[in-house]
Amino acid sequence: MKHWLSFFIIVFGWGSTLHANVQEDRKIPFEVFKDNLKEDSVDNVPIGGNFKPSSSFTERTSPDEFYWIRLDFTGFMDSFSENDSLYLKMNTFDHGSLYYWKANRVTKKTIGYFDKGSESEKIPFENYYSEVKLDADGLIDNRYLYIRAKRITFYESIQNWEFSLLARSSKTNYTLNDLKRLWPYFGFTGLCLVIWLSTLTFYFYLRRPEFLFYSTYILILYFYVCGDILNIYDSIFSENHLLQHWISQSVIQLANVCYGFFFIYYLGTKKDYPKIHSLMYIIMSLIFVPILLIVVLYLFNYMDGLIFINAYFMKAVFALYALGLVYIIFNAKNAQAYFVLPASFSFLISYMLHVYFADPNDGLLLNSRYYLLIGCSFEILIFSVGLNYKVHLEFRRNLALQQDALTEKTKALRAQINPHFIFNALNSLQNLVIKNNTVSSLKYLSNFSRLVRNVLESSFESNAALEMEIKMLNDYLELESLRFDNAFSYEINCQTDIDTASTEIPFMICQPFAENAIIHGLLPKQDGEKRLTIDFNMEGNLLVCTIDDTGVGRQATEDNGPWQQEKKKSRGIEVSKLRLDSSGKTSDNYEIIDKKDSNGNPMGTKVILKLVVEV
Repeated sequence: MKHWLSFFIIVFGWGSTLHANVQEDRKIPFEVFKDNLKEDSVDNVPIGGNFKPSSSFTERTSPDEFYWIRLDFTGFMDSFSENDSLYLKMNTFDHGSLYYWKANRVTKKTIGYFDKGSESEKIPFENYYSEVKLDADGLIDNRYLYIRAKRITFYESIQNWEFSLLARSSKTNYTLNDLKRLWPYFGFTGLCLVIWLSTLTFYFYLRRPEFLFYSTYILILYFYVCGDILNIYDSIFSENHLLQHWISQSVIQLANVCYGFFFIYYLGTKKDYPKIHSLMYIIMSLIFVPILLIVVLYLFNYMDGLIFINAYFMKAVFALYALGLVYIIFNAKNAQAYFVLPASFSFLISYMLHVYFADPNDGLLLNSRYYLLIGCSFEILIFSVGLNYKVHLEFRRNLALQQDALTEKTKALRAQINPHFIFNALNSLQNLVIKNNTVSSLKYLSNFSRLVRNVLESSFESNAALEMEIKMLNDYLELESLRFDNAFSYEINCQTDIDTASTEIPFMICQPFAENAIIHGLLPKQDGEKRLTIDFNMEGNLLVCTIDDTGVGRQATEDNGPWQQEKKKSRGIEVSKLRLDSSGKTSDNYEIIDKKDSNGNPMGTKVILKLVVEV
């Protein structure tokens, strides 16, 4: 959180501690003496020890060895006389003590980063340096300070150590140069936040595991890339710096696990890449082994094991990943592969550059992290496009399934209409035969056979040309007129500028409403005109079909009149309404109007169907 606060201070110019240039560091000469004693005590300070210049030490430090460092302040006495307190800038040692003069005796203060109660603090915007406050009269023999230090996190060259004397704390000297070093990390933070939120949202919406694993991968990867630089771990683990270090160095293992599962689900390796699927599970199993080892090594405080795992195991894992990617290059089976390849290779290449171009003394690989930052940014951007592409495919697939389901539903509903209509028509023919009306029966049979043939020929299509629909309606109405001895009249009108040959509507969508108007509206009427009118008109992109009768109206039909038969559900009307609703093209696709005169008496019923035509 310290870096975030510093970011806002620098951006908005708050405070008076911003400087154009960093204060000048005054390098302190020092000598080193390797310590074989394990006890850290003021009585063991090797004041007369055989100290040697750091240039004489060619070997690297070992996690098992302590070193005594003697700082010589001979040339800095003017600074001590002019200041009540100064600050010592030094490498951040994992364990260490500073020995100085106080109250006529040698005293020590803890300065190790992993030591409890350490009085040193890491310098903001610096990866490897800390500072500790010095007293003006704290020099031993008015010349020296002694440090007993140990490095356990990596193997470091002693020649990499530096010590400087500062007149004021580095924490009060934030500069614009500090911001320039950190703005890529703040930009990467924003990128990760946006992509993490979007992938997590897609997971809750689609419930696809690849989105969950990738959102988790982004979160863990962000901690690995920026956790040390932006001091995020300090905010989480407070003063437990040792645990913080173990987790910061191990979190990449968890990122690899999440990436592996994302890789499996995103590419569908089980179905499309069975060999890669097996390889990925081998890699996962291998990754879980060092994760368990790291837990055990932490409990036994065996730092060499962590260093070895980070140095060699990651290279083996990445080599296996690269092998799988090479296989996919020559065996790509879906579009997702073309997102995986550039994204994964950008990360692998950036990681290799991150390791290869690291300073030999940069044991934590922090100063070369810009390479990793760039590679991870490209990877996240490419995969974000790839995941959005997969969402697009998912929506298209769902839309196709819905369309297929709608088509099958429409066919099923139409299949219910045809038997219903044919059954009624045969009943009508039976009535004519019973009445021994040979002429009408033959005419009826001729019309009926033509109508049935047209119905059967059109049964394979969901829609019919308006021309065919009008012809079938005309045949049907003529059949019904013959059946009931011309008890009603009818007409079918079509707007002249409608191309009836190319305009298509749902097959036999009007017939059930016309049948209902005849049976329940016109035939029960005892006096007055009995007329059925069907009109087809265009209104914009809608074909409006109006079925208008002069019958008794729906209210009279509900009463027990002389024509009222046993109440039963009108199956044809029900199916037609379902067909209109299932089309989903308009929200108000049909309307039923009860016509009444000025006195409120029924004058018939009007049904209005609004159909989106297909030309």
